[in-house]
Amino acid sequence: MSTETSNGLCVNFYAPGDVRIEIMKEIPQIDDGEVLVKVEACAICGTDVKSFLVGNPRIKPPQVMGHEFCGTIIEIGNGVDAYKVGQRVTMATTIGCGECVYCEKGRTNLCRNAEAMGFHYPGAMGPYIKIPAKAVRQGHLVDVGDLDAVVASLSEPMSCAMNDISRVPEEELNTALIIGLGPLGLLHAVCLREKGVKNIVCVEFPGKRTDMAKEMGFTTLVPDELDEKYKELSDDEGFDLVIVTAPHNPTQGKAPTYARKGGYVSFFASLPVKDEMLSVSSRTIHYNELIVYGTSDSTVKHVKAAVDLLRKNPEGFRSLITHVLPMSDFHKAMDEIKAGNAVKIVLVP
Repeated sequence: MSTETSNGLCVNFYAPGDVRIEIMKEIPQIDDGEVLVKVEACAICGTDVKSFLVGNPRIKPPQVMGHEFCGTIIEIGNGVDAYKVGQRVTMATTIGCGECVYCEKGRTNLCRNAEAMGFHYPGAMGPYIKIPAKAVRQGHLVDVGDLDAVVASLSEPMSCAMNDISRVPEEELNTALIIGLGPLGLLHAVCLREKGVKNIVCVEFPGKRTDMAKEMGFTTLVPDELDEKYKELSDDEGFDLVIVTAPHNPTQGKAPTYARKGGYVSFFASLPVKDEMLSVSSRTIHYNELIVYGTSDSTVKHVKAAVDLLRKNPEGFRSLITHVLPMSDFHKAMDEIKAGNAVKIVLVP
């Protein structure tokens, strides 16, 4: 297989602002324990945008970008028994060492030596992606069945939302406040609705994403309305779950204010280095017995949960995909994202 030419285009990162559309001259060669996947679709992640704009120290250039993908297995290496040629898959793309205390507990996303597709290994913005043996061995490829490839590419980002939501007991989750309507904010909203949460309120400035949330039937507020209206929208108690997907320091500091007593507050978004220290009311957390937690990345379990939810109602998520473009239009995709015209953009070979 490796001696065959590819001629498909891939998106290669060289440096901040220097991302090139180049031909993948040869199909990657796989070794024992590895798997080769023909890419059907790859969505653009916020980390891809950040890498393009300011770089990422984890990337070893030149590197094929992308990790939110769906594809078909076309070759398996010796010793691979869990997968078969022709199987359609997505992937939990952060790969733990498999041996540390976190990996042994199934929390591979917390592994101190974790590696990621599109960063440490060539990614999926190209015609083919080679899956390393340790990812295959740990079951990181997840079957998607006949799920449409463009929708299936949402599995990985959606798994991060599933990780977040899974931290709250389902029986306690009837109301939710989402602060920030980037792609992950909107994914949270749809996931919560698909899981049966009836009262979901979204906070964002006016624009395309707020309009989309309204069209999808969510209650929306602009940030200046939140202090005045949050109790009215939560039976005068506050919300069971407050999720902050906005990387804004003062907003994160105020988030516990909006939770009910005994409620949950998720710091889903990270803050930039040197702006990560918050001013938070410890009295609010203490006297209201709030559970405040962070969420980062996801595991195989969360990807499987995401695929299960997508397969139940793929059309419920399709509207989040605002653009489907060829790999060659990566720079056009960046322009659309920077202009605020996109939610999720999916690239196809």
